[in-house]
Amino acid sequence: MKNMLKIKGYDLLSKKVYRILKKEIIKGSFKPGFKMFEAKIAEQMGISRTPVREALRELAAEGFVTLNPNQGVIVRNISPESIKEILQIRSVLDGLAARLAAYVVTEKEIKELENYNTKMKSFANQNDVLNFSEEDIAFHGFIASICKNNQLINLRKNISSQSLRYRISSLRIPGRLHKSLKEHWKIIEAIKEKDPGRADRMGRKHIESALKNILENVVGKKNIE
Repeated sequence: MKNMLKIKGYDLLSKKVYRILKKEIIKGSFKPGFKMFEAKIAEQMGISRTPVREALRELAAEGFVTLNPNQGVIVRNISPESIKEILQIRSVLDGLAARLAAYVVTEKEIKELENYNTKMKSFANQNDVLNFSEEDIAFHGFIASICKNNQLINLRKNISSQSLRYRISSLRIPGRLHKSLKEHWKIIEAIKEKDPGRADRMGRKHIESALKNILENVVGKKNIE
């Protein structure tokens, strides 16, 4: 725990605490229902309670934890309905991002997309879910950055984090890593061929496939990892 929560660097301390705690929630180190104690976290990090308190408030504002005067800070669960709503919106946004990217993508950007998927293939072959997931996030974020629509980019960021908690668990389902890779290549091919309509469809289908996998195999299971 001490190494996991170790602080490095010189950014605003509360932001560092926020990023570390958020990452561990997403990874599943802190599962839904887990009680997070401000004083204990501060002691483990070797800092005062104030930046921890600020970080927990930010996590609460984003829906990751619940601040309860009587029970402390509790990692929130997400209902199947909420996950469905989040990923339905995400599918539309990612489809639109792929559509817009198909109009303006450069050869250099296509190569970068292919590089992301090549890295993910290596991680998939090693069954390295955490590194695959990080590259997956970067892959989709890069597509959004290609279209240079700042409103779309911000909307994606606001709705994506919650689903990431279950994304890692869903990627552990046998066969999902390689299926996700195939879906990525279809998105890349459509963007590369500058086919906006197909890029949109492939972007949507990929997230819809992830949603189906999460709802069937992860949400509501007692053994969420």
